[in-house]
Amino acid sequence: MEPKYTQYRKERMRIRELVVVASIVIGAACSGGNDARPGGSAGSPTAQDQPAIMRAVDGIPGWTPAGDVETYTKDGLYGYIDGGAEIVFQYGFRELAVFKLKPAAASAPPTQKELVLEIYRMGSGEAAFGIYSTKLEGEEEGWPGIKSDHWVSPGQGGLVKGEYMVNILAPECTDREIGEFAAAIEPKIPGIATIRPKGMAWLPREGMVAGSWRYIKGPLAAQNESPFLEGDFWGFGTAQGAGDGMGAAEAYSAKYGVAPAVSKLVIVKFGKSPAENSLEESVLAVFKEYLKDVRRDGETLEGKNEAGRWFLFGHKGRFAALILSEPDRKAAQTRLDTALTMALASR
Repeated sequence: MEPKYTQYRKERMRIRELVVVASIVIGAACSGGNDARPGGSAGSPTAQDQPAIMRAVDGIPGWTPAGDVETYTKDGLYGYIDGGAEIVFQYGFRELAVFKLKPAAASAPPTQKELVLEIYRMGSGEAAFGIYSTKLEGEEEGWPGIKSDHWVSPGQGGLVKGEYMVNILAPECTDREIGEFAAAIEPKIPGIATIRPKGMAWLPREGMVAGSWRYIKGPLAAQNESPFLEGDFWGFGTAQGAGDGMGAAEAYSAKYGVAPAVSKLVIVKFGKSPAENSLEESVLAVFKEYLKDVRRDGETLEGKNEAGRWFLFGHKGRFAALILSEPDRKAAQTRLDTALTMALASR
């Protein structure tokens, strides 16, 4: 029988594969939205309320509109990304505009090729980066000339700029076609650059897998990140210290090392410092559920999985750090201590 953590990782990989396929299928169908033209569905943003980019996308070399823009607010989003809307809401969703485009007749022979462009307007630049980062695995390819954070691959791509997160879905397109389209659309997106949350700076750069960092907000993003972040005691779902101005917990993660020896670091920032010993006891219970040889080593809680990989936990004030599946015990402790030191120094 496989260890529980190994079973969980396989199930998460299967779910992510299904989500990617569903996103492409749903985006290609592009149905169920509110018509953004005058006289569109009640409850959709009016033209006066929307930035220009949410109303029209013109002047993309080699591409021409293949229909009217469709807009989605909170209620409509459930129908567009059935089963995936809640995680978007937890990052602070405002509206979505969906455009369908086809190759311009002058630039290509007749074809059934179609590109779906999704532009999500979020509540802040940090929120836009957060929902963008949930798609990152690390080492994604970029495209020359695009300054905002982005990635490009055959059939799809994405970028984040200001409070906007952009998905490009075109299963029949090459990486070159996606890259050139992304380079053309990026200057049209409002904002100056990608806005990363302050906590991204707490992730040590040494040994980090390029582009693997994530901003974790809300319980769904936390659950998707790791089974070790599923417990309510972390406070991702509800504000801690109600009435004292403290918000819910947030986290920042990144991968480290070289395949197959890749580990993960997660830094958690709490709304306020957890009660004495309560956090450690809760994490201890989770470690005992998933790991073996669990013990305390000074201020660090540690355990190993069936493959002999190390899992470490440390906590100081309003910050906690987790090392997940690191083959080198010394490297794990060094990274844990460095992350907590950098987080504490930022206060």
